[in-house]
Amino acid sequence: MSSNKVLPTKLNLINFKSQLKLIRNIKRLLENKREVLLIYLRSYILEYEKLYNEVNKSLKRAYSSFLQGVVDEGINNTRNIAESQSHSLRVSGSTKVIFGVKIPVVQLDENSIPKKPFSEVETSPYLSQSFDEMREALVKVIQLVELESTIRSLVSELKRTQRLINAIDKSILPFYTSSVKFIKSVLDDKSREEFVRLKVVRRLLQKRRENVGI
Repeated sequence: MSSNKVLPTKLNLINFKSQLKLIRNIKRLLENKREVLLIYLRSYILEYEKLYNEVNKSLKRAYSSFLQGVVDEGINNTRNIAESQSHSLRVSGSTKVIFGVKIPVVQLDENSIPKKPFSEVETSPYLSQSFDEMREALVKVIQLVELESTIRSLVSELKRTQRLINAIDKSILPFYTSSVKFIKSVLDDKSREEFVRLKVVRRLLQKRRENVGI
């Protein structure tokens, strides 16, 4: 958009000044939103990193115990125990809103996790231990999924907010700023021309009165 295509009138000058003030307020609000989103992001990223490390440790312990249990029980017996279990988990999803951003919420129904089908007396205590550790890890994995989805949503909103700020800085603000300057320049030139014209008319009238007096 070119400011030279704007009609240089006093009404347009008032309108453009008002719109320019509004755009600057919008930019300030967007910048505030960006800062708040960054604060949320830093908080969730720290939480994610902490939980990610916990999940890694839990899974390592679970797999280590499981492998030891397979050694004790044998692969066939371990497979029979695994195949006797339910293969379904109930997970529900919903959304919450954080600073205007829809965030996914993932909830695991822990009652849907199969009960331990054996005791440490019946089988290797390592299998029992691996079951407990895997159950604990599963709950944390679901939390990790939710955190990752939250971070993705916040990053997406942050990028959208930054694009709006960039558009205001690179296109919208320059247009309205230059338009106001252009209109003021044209109106000032017209005002000066009108002032000069009035001075010339006043001088001519004065000379005419002097000639009539003579």
